[in-house]
Amino acid sequence: MRRTNLYIIGLLVVISSCTSVRYDTERYIKNNIEIHKTGEYSSIKIISLYNQTSMKDGSRLEMTGYKYNNQKGLVVSAYQYYKDRKKFKDDNTVLSNTAFILLDTVQCRTILTNYNQLEAKLKTETPGSEEEIFMDFTVSEDLFFSMQKAKGGGVSNDVYLWIKGEKYTIASDALLNNMEDFLKW
Repeated sequence: MRRTNLYIIGLLVVISSCTSVRYDTERYIKNNIEIHKTGEYSSIKIISLYNQTSMKDGSRLEMTGYKYNNQKGLVVSAYQYYKDRKKFKDDNTVLSNTAFILLDTVQCRTILTNYNQLEAKLKTETPGSEEEIFMDFTVSEDLFFSMQKAKGGGVSNDVYLWIKGEKYTIASDALLNNMEDFLKW
């Protein structure tokens, strides 16, 4: 019974944190993209494409598309949670950092196009003993993606998105499929 209660409490915490994350992205879109004028109506279309928490470090990555005033864009929301330095014995303060990147359709196509080229270049590289090779492609001032190859292995199935100087991991299939879905939408 106690284990079931702990499971239910854990599930509620996860669900409430997901709601908070979606609210943050929605708040960003409603306040930074959509324009509101007194006495006028406004309408925006939003589609959730990706929402995943990393089990390794607790970071969260979300991709939300929007259509507004004949424009189409993708908001990439990156959330990072980390423990603060202890100020007293039982201090378990958790800090968070949220970054929002706005991509247009050209930048999303650039990611798709350059992913394959970056992967092909990385396959030709031969890392030395105890060495890893990283190859990057810069999409914007605040975003570049990186791929890795280690000695004796192939190119990793993960892509690292570096958003405003912080690293977020996403499976390459998830990145490519979500970019394609966004462009088709």
